[in-house]
Amino acid sequence: MDGLVFKIVITLILFCIGWGFGRYIERKHLNELEHNERRLAHIHIDTHKFQSSEKEGQLISSNVVISHDYFKYIIAQIQNFFGGRLTTYESVVERARREAIVRLKQQAENVGAKQIMGLRLSTTELGMQGGMVEVFAYGTAIQS
Repeated sequence: MDGLVFKIVITLILFCIGWGFGRYIERKHLNELEHNERRLAHIHIDTHKFQSSEKEGQLISSNVVISHDYFKYIIAQIQNFFGGRLTTYESVVERARREAIVRLKQQAENVGAKQIMGLRLSTTELGMQGGMVEVFAYGTAIQS
């Protein structure tokens, strides 16, 4: 009986350590995203198609793959059992989307563009149990 209690305590301690590191990494990534989004706010995004004009355009693209931590995986499995929104996965998809757009804006900045037209996002679930999300973003960088 004492061995079982010891194993449960060790499991809970390791679970809490993993949860803490997962939250730390996620918060660090969110802070980096916020910083980069503010820095690249001068590059405007439009979802309308690029139509030929006197300005030059260049196709740019970016993709990102983000995985959740095991704590979120366990919580998502519990939520999935009872039904409803899987809020733990929503945050992973949101982070991936934001990161893909930041990377796209960085590419636009590298080619000297101030606007991205025709932005499109494609989301794909990777992995056997939906542990990873890929977001592919592309558009036309309009050079000023």
